[in-house]
Formats: sequence, structure tokens, C-alpha cells
Amino acid sequence: MRVVVFISGRGSNLQALLEHQENYTISHVICNHKQAAGLNIAKNHGVATTIIPWRDAKSAEAQTLALLKKINPDLIVLAGFMRLLSAEFVANFPFKIINIHPSLLPLYPGLNTHQRVLDDRQSIHGATVHFVNQNLDQGHSISQCHINVTTEDSAETLAARLLSKEHKLLTATVDHIATGQIYWQNNHLYFNNQAINQPIVWSDI
Repeated sequence: MRVVVFISGRGSNLQALLEHQENYTISHVICNHKQAAGLNIAKNHGVATTIIPWRDAKSAEAQTLALLKKINPDLIVLAGFMRLLSAEFVANFPFKIINIHPSLLPLYPGLNTHQRVLDDRQSIHGATVHFVNQNLDQGHSISQCHINVTTEDSAETLAARLLSKEHKLLTATVDHIATGQIYWQNNHLYFNNQAINQPIVWSDI
């Protein structure tokens, strides 16, 4: 399975995906910041990169779409990509774009999720992999992992503790998509050939 990864920054989820390639191959990395550390990670793994500044979203999406038509990926992974894709762009890849988000969606879409969890005195936090639609972090959830929130946690400690689990959640989800264990069909999410109504929760991640 050919995978294209979109990044904006450090590329830690990209690194995790690159280190766990077995049933899928990262064929290209697209980035909207020329100074992003993730570009070096891709280059160190021999993966082609393209920088597309996102100052004008319409122009950027047109360039990106032209590139993707040449690459013809089986899956697009948004891994720390900090731009919202339009409905017109997403429509070209129905249920072929996924994103990882550091909250238990539908709770806390958008930014500053760790602090918002603390502000609301939540006892459980986590991450979600979801399909991408035109609405911010509102596509159908695929999988989740959980961590407990302690009274000693700060936004920084929550983020740090969750990050390694995010990596495992994303790589496991992409691997299960690659092997056909997770797929979307007839308006339902399937896991091991069973339609499911709730995201897969991997407690061992």
C-alpha cells in the first residue's frame, strides 16, 4: 500500500510510520513549511519530499492535487498537518485521508487539547485516528487510545505521555488498513469484517 504523508512540523508521527513500514510504504511526504524538521526525517529515509506553501489555500490544493494524481496513493495520512483541507479537495479521495488528533473525539477538536482536558478536569485523555472531511476533526473516528489524567499533570506532561501512544495508534491503524482489517464500505466502518459503530479502542497501546 502506497502512503503519502502530510506534515507541518517536527514529524514525530512520520518517524514512527517510517520505522514500521512492513505492509505499507511511505512513498512521498508533502509539507507546507520549508524549515520543518520532518523533512530531514523523510530525506534520511530516502523518501521524496515536496514543499507546498499554503499561503493561498486554493493554489496550494491545486498543486497538491496535481502531484497526488501522479503519485496515485492508496492512503493519505495527515500527521501533524496544520491546515484544513477543503470539501472539494477531500472529495477527490473519499475515505482515503486519515488524521491523528490528540483528543478523544468528538471531544476537543482543534488546538490546545491537553490544556482543555485539564481545564475541564477530565480523568481520561487520549488520541483519535479519524477519516478526514471538510470539517475540522469531525470525520468518522476509526481508532482511539486512552491515558489516565493525574492531579499532577500539566499540559506538557500530558502531551509527552500521550505522544508515544499516538505513534503506536497511528502505525497500528495504518497497518490494519494496509492489511484490509480496517476498511470503509456501504457507509460503515469495518474491523475484521465486522461493521462497528464505535471507534476501535486499543487498550494495549
